[in-house]
Amino acid sequence: MNRKKGLLTVAAFTALGVLFFAISGGFVTKLGTENQPLLGEPLAGRETVKVSMTQIPVQQSYTGTIVADQQATLSARLTAQVADVLVDVGDKVKAGDILLRLDNLDLDARVRQTEQALASAQAQLNVARKEYNRMQSLMARKLVAQSQLDNALSTLQTAQAELKRQQASLEEAQTTYGYSIIAAPFDGVITQKNVHKGDIASPGVAMLSLYNPQTLMLESSIPASERHLLQLGQRWPMVLPALKQELEGEIKEITPASDTGSRSVIVKLALPLSALQPERQLYPGMFGRVTIRTGEQAVLLIPQSSLYRIGQLQYVKIVEEERVVPRLIETRPYKADSVVVRKGLTVDTVLLTHPGKMAN
Repeated sequence: MNRKKGLLTVAAFTALGVLFFAISGGFVTKLGTENQPLLGEPLAGRETVKVSMTQIPVQQSYTGTIVADQQATLSARLTAQVADVLVDVGDKVKAGDILLRLDNLDLDARVRQTEQALASAQAQLNVARKEYNRMQSLMARKLVAQSQLDNALSTLQTAQAELKRQQASLEEAQTTYGYSIIAAPFDGVITQKNVHKGDIASPGVAMLSLYNPQTLMLESSIPASERHLLQLGQRWPMVLPALKQELEGEIKEITPASDTGSRSVIVKLALPLSALQPERQLYPGMFGRVTIRTGEQAVLLIPQSSLYRIGQLQYVKIVEEERVVPRLIETRPYKADSVVVRKGLTVDTVLLTHPGKMAN
């Protein structure tokens, strides 16, 4: 019985040995490798390019928001009932257009009263001036005492002072009356309307908001560590998804201090005039992205045309001893006509510029 088990064990180990020998290719006839031609395609004068190290700019993108450089929130300068609201959200207005009117009947009455008081003061001044002139004439002929001339002069000066006081009162009444008329300070678009006819307006309480669409800018937070890279007047590429187009913005404003929380500075870039046209429909609050150059990097750059794909894999065809063989590589995008090689190639490697399709 023990002898039978021993024979089975020997047979099992023998079978395993034969299996491993077969897997390792022990039963396959080995061919000599000397003087064997290389695999691949013949070069046959096809166009090639040598891989070289190239310096390219290192860029960093930062998110931003469209803001209006010229914007305003309008409020009343006196307490009064809203008589009329002449605009609505989205309306376009011109500088000087009347947007809102407060109840000004009492203010108008005050202006008229002050005008009448001014006319009365002017009449009293005219009388005082004539009396003084008459007294001067009589004094020259020694027909009146000096005290009478002095009284006439005093009356004239009092009338002049009263006229100036009434003129100031009229200016004040007219100014207050003007506070009842809310006009547009610049050309713009109404973004908020917080009051309606019949509401009570109070000083400091926002009633209307508007912005100038011709002053839209891209505002972005840039790390303070990269502040030295930024200068007024520089132009940097930007992307506005709403336009589906790459643009170039000019730095118009850089905050002189960094935010203590984010350690960043606020940068504002002016948009090109082509982006500010009404048909573009850009609005404050829209998303944007700006790209700045932070340095340079040495990379292997190859033409986009030298790549071909098999599934998700990228290949090039390199030249080895006048033969063309495929090489698996990894790349990352750079420009429309070139890519950066991450793995698979070294400097001075020669590859085909137009490999075409891989032969079956």
